[in-house]
Amino acid sequence: MPAISFINNIAVDLGSENTRVLGDDKSEVFTCPSCVLVDANKSGVVYAAGREARRMGGRTSEDTVLVNPIRYGAVADSELAAMLLLNAIEQSSLRRKALDKSRLILTVPEGATRVERAALVNCAQMAGAKRVMVIKSPVAAAISLKKRVEKAEGQLVVSIGAQVSEISILSAGGIAMNRHIKGGGAAFDAAIVEYVRKTHGLVISQDVAGELKRALGSAVPTDKAVSQLLSGRSIRTGRPTTVEVSTQDIYNALEQPIAALVGNICDALFNVPSEFSSDILKGGLCLTGGETELHGFAQRLQDETQLDVSQSDEPRFDAVRGALRAASDDRLSRALSAGYSVYEI
Repeated sequence: MPAISFINNIAVDLGSENTRVLGDDKSEVFTCPSCVLVDANKSGVVYAAGREARRMGGRTSEDTVLVNPIRYGAVADSELAAMLLLNAIEQSSLRRKALDKSRLILTVPEGATRVERAALVNCAQMAGAKRVMVIKSPVAAAISLKKRVEKAEGQLVVSIGAQVSEISILSAGGIAMNRHIKGGGAAFDAAIVEYVRKTHGLVISQDVAGELKRALGSAVPTDKAVSQLLSGRSIRTGRPTTVEVSTQDIYNALEQPIAALVGNICDALFNVPSEFSSDILKGGLCLTGGETELHGFAQRLQDETQLDVSQSDEPRFDAVRGALRAASDDRLSRALSAGYSVYEI
């Protein structure tokens, strides 16, 4: 049996778009937007964070601005990120005091620099955490998918997030190869915004584009003809107006950024060390990250790479669930520490 740790653990995945929190005593993952509403003129004045900030964004005076303290998977502003972290933990009903008596486990992209990792730890300490564990996101996701990451066997993990995508080969508790790409769901949303503007003469926000992506988006051609009324500002009259968009519209909008991303993944496979080729052919590809929930994405990647693709029912939660599982198993934590996939402060 694995050695189980009895320390209270709180796992947090600070993503560019969403922050996710999971504690030992919780079965459901708490999710909130990774944004903070601040005063545009007075540095350090914060009005709201997380869900409340997203709700208020764009609906308050011009003196406020909605800020994302997490950019491209890294902490861009430690103070605001600490406030976001505290808010997420409080809203998840784990209580602010929990940080004093618990170990905080944070995920970090493999492609993060030493400075970016230090900023993440600094953010946790500013939030009041006494013990901090940092685990690499691809490793955490693979653990959630029940992969034996501590074995000396190559495992291919592809993670698609809002602003960062990573292609990693895991082996012996570490990451043997990694390609870090600045691109993901945000590029999909931007493509929808541009397509709707050019095709329908309508200006919409990134948030609305994200809703369209989730409702109508597909990475493969679909015979399912679904339409939705969309409200926005006309570029001709400047007035609010409504147009109808279809699944074909969103597929057309997404085709270029998806093709570019899949091309990057296929290109990375050409550079896989020969020692891992047989392992990957046998084990296939693990797909994780919130943006992989796009309809048909797993199927398209399987068709393009000719590899078996495995995916959980909720890939957006893989990293935070795997991080908590790793922290709760002392033997696994030691194996990952030896492979430089985990370190504690």
